[in-house]
Amino acid sequence: MNADNTITGAQVPHEAQRTGHLTGARPGLGLLCWKNYNTFARALESYERAGLFDLVGETLVWFQEIDDEARALASRFGLPCDGSPDNRGILGGFKALAGAMTSDVLLLLENDLPLIEPQAEAARQIALATRAVRAGDVQVFRLRHTAEPGQKFNTLEQSRRYHGAGLAPLIRRTLRPGKARRLAGTSLYAEPLPELAFPDLVTRMPEGWLKISAACLPWTNQSIMVRRDFFLETIIAGAQARPSSRTVNGFPDIEKEWNTPRWRASGWTIGADTGLFTHLR
Repeated sequence: MNADNTITGAQVPHEAQRTGHLTGARPGLGLLCWKNYNTFARALESYERAGLFDLVGETLVWFQEIDDEARALASRFGLPCDGSPDNRGILGGFKALAGAMTSDVLLLLENDLPLIEPQAEAARQIALATRAVRAGDVQVFRLRHTAEPGQKFNTLEQSRRYHGAGLAPLIRRTLRPGKARRLAGTSLYAEPLPELAFPDLVTRMPEGWLKISAACLPWTNQSIMVRRDFFLETIIAGAQARPSSRTVNGFPDIEKEWNTPRWRASGWTIGADTGLFTHLR
């Protein structure tokens, strides 16, 4: 490490850095892609427009079934890349990606998560999320946009069935209090002040972001910041140790392995602010 707290390229394996953008205080940016290069290109364009690459340090794209088209796409944006000749699934892909990086804190994104906020807002949230994760205030920080979460977000509708207005939600949460509790954390996408609705599960921190109990908010693979050691040694290792019978394209995906009673009983917490990334295939 240099006197100005900048890590030199020689210390980073796989040349996993974007020149001039790697500092000790910034998180690493890990991008996982399997095909769908047009979708990924749109996401990368949004990152470039908003200056995301200037807000992170070590950067690496990991391609499943890497080919010349994948390498050309990474080269177009000046990004280092690596990959596997085969598809290893979500768990295998994220394990390989995080394992090839060295940053203590990682911002992990899949290939269909465009950034929809400007650089100033991205800088604010990335800085606070990095501090919270690095300090151990939370185990993971969600950066999916709360107002515009994007496609395939049926959890919000499930939460409203139990915590919405009217008699039917009241009956449901009365009859199934455990289910209602498990869905309470999703209120961050529906309630302006979820800490008032669920004070035993959600805390508003002095900087304005929310700390949410894992008892009421599940693990997600989408748009997260996490400590690299916790991700590899606890989340990945735990998912491998207890594989689910439900798979995605024949592979484990981390979410099904972890969204069980052991996650809810872990005592861990999740951070969230207003979010930066949406989901758009």
